[in-house]
Amino acid sequence: MERGEMRMIELHGWVTIRETYKVIAEEDNEDVIIDKIKSEINNLEWFKPRLKALNGEWFLEFTLFANRHNAQTEEVFKFYTRIGELAEGSYGLIYLYDDETEGRENQFQVFVLSRGSVKEFSDFYLSPIVPTIEDAE
Repeated sequence: MERGEMRMIELHGWVTIRETYKVIAEEDNEDVIIDKIKSEINNLEWFKPRLKALNGEWFLEFTLFANRHNAQTEEVFKFYTRIGELAEGSYGLIYLYDDETEGRENQFQVFVLSRGSVKEFSDFYLSPIVPTIEDAE
């Protein structure tokens, strides 16, 4: 089966965890926020990202491949939105290819987390998939 004939979800994302977007000397509630995010992860049923720290910065990276939009993909977006509620200074991206999204069968969608909210944008780096990534039949 050719890739163009398959139904699929491809999702790649990352989030840097920050308490606030305001300029402050130190994030006072970082430990509390990290504990809340760890608790949220423990309560997830399908999606189990690993919270990591490097050079004093907390972050998440995740990838998901699925045949179609399902409970796990829903959980990814609910969790992503929840991070913005818990730590409004967090920022990140989700790149989503969902060939079942009408009108977007040939493009990635970009979901940007910043200042506590998630906004959707059209991708122009990898889209349109044909011919940017793949040849037409």
